[in-house]
Amino acid sequence: MNFTPTTSRILPALLILATATILAGSTGAEDTPGWREDFKAMLPDWEVRGKPGVKAATFQVTQPADCDSPCLLMESDKASASLLMKVDSVNLRKTPILRWRWRVTEFPKNADGRDPAKDDQAIGIYVNTGSLISQRSIAYRWETDTPVGTNGMVNYAGGLVKVQWFSLRNQKDGDGKKFLIEERNVAEDFKKAFGSIPAKIGIGISCNSQYTASRAAAELDWIELVPEQTNTAAMPPVTR
Repeated sequence: MNFTPTTSRILPALLILATATILAGSTGAEDTPGWREDFKAMLPDWEVRGKPGVKAATFQVTQPADCDSPCLLMESDKASASLLMKVDSVNLRKTPILRWRWRVTEFPKNADGRDPAKDDQAIGIYVNTGSLISQRSIAYRWETDTPVGTNGMVNYAGGLVKVQWFSLRNQKDGDGKKFLIEERNVAEDFKKAFGSIPAKIGIGISCNSQYTASRAAAELDWIELVPEQTNTAAMPPVTR
């Protein structure tokens, strides 16, 4: 199911444009085997970037009562923000698989990514590339009302920012108790959407509820980039 709106909005553009600074500073060897973040603590080079004139969503590393390890908790009360993380020297041609473990504990009320006036998500995973004058992004979202399988291309900032987004989950998939593991070939998604695989990327985690004037909350246990031949039989359990 495809959806291609034409309305220009601000927040995703800010998220991706902010990542340009992170990308510009990324250096390192081409043979880096991959990347993983387990959210043991908030790191000093992470940046929370909000939207001008809108209260910022909050991000913190916390220990849920029903979990055996810390995770990233994000909460939004009529608010919006993204946590930007630096990803040094990842080679998507060698480690194209993005995997993560997440759950939504509170959905923004009546949110729907197909409607610019309701375009809120408790959590979205953004993989960004480009410069200040040409940004491209793949977004994986846990939606509220948007049907699973819906995807669309959105232009922001007068066409300087292009986002291909995917609705991977919605409120029918979670009761806030179970973590779910996702796996996407982000290199393949970039190539299909934009015709090439980026050499440098940044990752942003978003939490939004400003359009629906409601509350949202989600948790991210871990996120990683791994080779395509990863043994999925060794994946961590889906529930704790």
